[in-house]
This record gives sequence, structure tokens and C-alpha cells, in this order.
Amino acid sequence: MRKLSKDHGGLHMQPFRNRIAQYTALADEAWGPFSEMATDLQSYEMDEDIICASEPADNVFIMVEGWAIRYRVLEDGRRQIVNFMLPGDIFDLQSLADLKADHSVTTVTPATVIKIKSEKFLRLLRQSTELAATFWWASVQEESILREQIVRIGRRSAQERIGHLLLELERRFNIAIGKETTHMPLPLSRTELADTLGLTSIHVSRTMSSMRRSGLIEEVDRNIRILDREKLSKMCQFDLDYLHLRTLDFSTEIEANNNSVLNLG
Repeated sequence: MRKLSKDHGGLHMQPFRNRIAQYTALADEAWGPFSEMATDLQSYEMDEDIICASEPADNVFIMVEGWAIRYRVLEDGRRQIVNFMLPGDIFDLQSLADLKADHSVTTVTPATVIKIKSEKFLRLLRQSTELAATFWWASVQEESILREQIVRIGRRSAQERIGHLLLELERRFNIAIGKETTHMPLPLSRTELADTLGLTSIHVSRTMSSMRRSGLIEEVDRNIRILDREKLSKMCQFDLDYLHLRTLDFSTEIEANNNSVLNLG
């Protein structure tokens, strides 16, 4: 891990702002205090730990560049990947409760993150109801993603699991970069996909080969392209609703609440 120069311009916040924009339109003045606080940039090499299980958790992180995995390891060495950290994702909010980490987060590519001390983060949330609501939504969305992961592993076939995960990652990646793209980087090995979906790496390889032959996906140089999104979505019953992508205008709500107070007077 290497500490980078301070990001006083807030440029590295763009992937996170792109993500939050799917939920609410925050004014620049609302972002100001947060951007000023979120200046501690750190870079990680591939396969480097950002968070280690059982260690004190006293920081909140925002992914700027790269991918990482969140996972648990059993005593016999078996691993379950529960989620992926993509650019724009905020993670380890459990540090706000002053708990030890119950999971690990490790990079699967070179990565850059913003690191924020938990006490500073909490102080900001107390000062801004708009930002507090925004981070509450981020937490709700991740909880929904984890619920969908349970359904994915528990009730879907191998092809449905892989297709559903690819559709989710594609949508999350497009949100992070702020535009629609037909190609998505997929820096995940067959073993990492297997550890995510409760399959063997051989089963993942065979299933993805079948999906390529069926014209559902295309893989080139660790990039993936979904060729028939409609067919794949129907096959694995993919519904975007669980990602809670709806835009709220807090400024309108605040104005309405203020008017209600005035009317009561």
C-alpha cells in the first residue's frame, strides 16, 4: 500500500458522485464539506489487503480505481466472496460502530481508494442530513445486493448465477463511469467467480463456454460483452429494482418541509 498526494480538487470523487447521482441530485455545496474531508488517497497493488478480518475497523473507504473482493474464509481455507468493490463503491461502514472487521477486502487489480477516519465521517453525517440520507441509500443498496446474492446462490442454476452476476456487474460498472458501454472489464479468474457463486472453477469454465457458443456473451482479453441482454435477463430473471436506482431531489423535499413548518405557524 502506498499513500498518494492529497486530492484537494475532489477529482477522485467522480465515480462515487456518478453512483450517488442514480439516487439523488445533490448540489455542489452539499458535496463541498465531504470533498474537503475525503482527500487521503492510497494505492494498492493487485492481491493486496485493504481490510483484514479480525483487525480493528476505524476507517471508511471509497473505491476510486480498480476492483476488489469482499470475502470470508473458513477454518479449512474455503472462501466465500460475498461482493465486489467497484469504482464509486463505499465500504466498511461497520467501522462507524467501532467493531472489528468480520470480513476481508482484497484487491484483484491495482487499485486506488479514498480513506476516511470513522470519527470524521460520523461528524460530517451529523452536520448534513442530505449526506446522511445519501450514505444511508448506499448502505441500503449494498444490503439489497447481498440479499440478491443469497437468492442467486440458493435458487439459480449455474448459467443463471453467472448471467445474473454479469448483468449486475455491468450495470454497476456503467454507473461508475457515468455512461453506457458495451464492453466491461472482468478482472476475475474462474476461481474467483466460482468462490462467488458456489460453483467449481471447472463448472464456471464449462458454463461460460456454453454461454459463448449460445451467443449470450463474448470474452476478449479479460473484457466481457453481453451480446443478447434481453435474452440473458429473461433467462436469469434479472430485475434492476433491487439496485434501488431512482433519483430523489432532496432540495425539493427540504423546501416542501420548510413550507409545511411555515404553514403550521
